[in-house]
Amino acid sequence: MTDKTKAPTQKAIAEALGVSTATVSLALRNSPLIQEATRKRVRNYVKEIGYIQNRAATSLRTGRTRIIGVGFHDIIHPFFAEMLAATEDSLSTDGDAIFVNSHDDDLSKQRRFISTLQEHGADGLILSPALGTKEVDLEAFCASNGAVVLIVRTIPDTKLDYVINDDPECMRLATSHLLDLGHQRVIMLGGRPGTTTADGRYEGFLSAMKNAGQDESTSTWITGPAKRLQAYAAIKMLWATDAPKPTAIACFNDLVAFGAMSALADLGMEVGRDVAVVGIDDTDEAQVSFPPLTTVTNNAQVIGQTAVDILRRRLAEPEAAPIQERLQPYISVRRSCGTSGFS
Repeated sequence: MTDKTKAPTQKAIAEALGVSTATVSLALRNSPLIQEATRKRVRNYVKEIGYIQNRAATSLRTGRTRIIGVGFHDIIHPFFAEMLAATEDSLSTDGDAIFVNSHDDDLSKQRRFISTLQEHGADGLILSPALGTKEVDLEAFCASNGAVVLIVRTIPDTKLDYVINDDPECMRLATSHLLDLGHQRVIMLGGRPGTTTADGRYEGFLSAMKNAGQDESTSTWITGPAKRLQAYAAIKMLWATDAPKPTAIACFNDLVAFGAMSALADLGMEVGRDVAVVGIDDTDEAQVSFPPLTTVTNNAQVIGQTAVDILRRRLAEPEAAPIQERLQPYISVRRSCGTSGFS
């Protein structure tokens, strides 16, 4: 029986249970390579004796620290918060420790984070890259045997693994829905030019306008806003000018849509009757906003879970071909677009 006056080892646990040390190690990592009954037996026993795995010792044996970095450009955005929760859930289930960074599109913050990960010997990095990131910025981390998976945004022509939404299709769906309702004056609101997400969504916006016979040269993209307050200010500013006013707004994300709807209400208009609004993300709030927001589902949870799966595969097969996945969106129609367009 294990001497409880001494810190138990995996070898002692194995001897007490009559299994191999390798079986104990696999059980502690929730490996599917052993039977569920054996895994539960080992984990129940280590809980009973108060065993705590020595990660430093394990790292020396395996060459892996079980540390994963997760970096976003806007960690407080509901979409990224939902994605982080899914990512953390998938990683922690396997016993990984997570370092989180919100770089705010600041390349220097991102570099410091990646440097810190290298100092700790992190195994992997799941990253929504800051504006201006180049593949060379991640070479040192990859050279130190770290695996990188890009999410939400990519780097043009990258050979790195990634999982993203089909951003052109997201905005094409949103804009086409407005055009199919009969709207003639549609604008796109929000997004930072130069990011693959915003540029992709503008591409989808132009595609929908062109397919509907609209003049692409007059297709308006009000760039910049990505949050509620910024979008609110942008709509107030637009309505203060003499420019023709849109009857429909295709928004970069749900937060932009919420800001636009608040501004329109303040201006005395009814969303869905006077101006139609559609978002992208399908956050929980979209279902209970006033009016409920028509929005394109943006797969936050699926992206987080898929990123972890890709990371695992990359760590297992470092020389495998790049894994690059683009998820397909769909639109959820609610009351913010009304039932028909108007001129």
